[in-house]
Amino acid sequence: GGIEQSRSVPLECWRAKAGPEAARVLGLKLGDPITIVRRVLEFAGKPVVVDEIYLPGETFAGLSLEVLNEHPGSLYSLFESRFGVRMIRATERIRAVAADRSTADLLKVREGSPLLSVERISYTYGDRPVEWRRGLYATADHCYLNELG
Repeated sequence: GGIEQSRSVPLECWRAKAGPEAARVLGLKLGDPITIVRRVLEFAGKPVVVDEIYLPGETFAGLSLEVLNEHPGSLYSLFESRFGVRMIRATERIRAVAADRSTADLLKVREGSPLLSVERISYTYGDRPVEWRRGLYATADHCYLNELG
C-alpha cells in the first residue's frame, strides 16, 4: 500500500498567443499572451501522464522551465505560492484516444495504444478560468486518479 511517489518532470515552457480554443476556454481575447507547459508525470519512476497546460500569460508572468524545475511540490502549490492563484474547482472531460508517435515515445507505449484523454479546466475565485490542462494517461498499470495536481 502507501501512496506511490509521483514526480512532475517539466519538459518545456513557452510563450504563445491564444488561438481560438485557448481564448474561449480561458476567457481571453484572440492573440492574448498565454504560457504553455509540457510535462510528464512519473509514478515509481515510470512515465504515466503527458500534460499540456495552457495558462493566461499575464497571470503567470515569470513562469519558466527554471521555476518549474526548482519547485519540488505540485503545480498547484507553485501556482498558489508564487503567483497567488488558488484553484477552487475544476471541470473534466474524459475520453479514450490512441497514442500518437510523440506521446507513445514519452510514455514508452506502442503507437496506437489506448490512452485516456483528460481535459480539465480549473477555476479560481469569481469563477475565473485560469488553467486549461490536456493530459494523456497510459492506463495499463494505473487506474485514473484525479488528485494529480
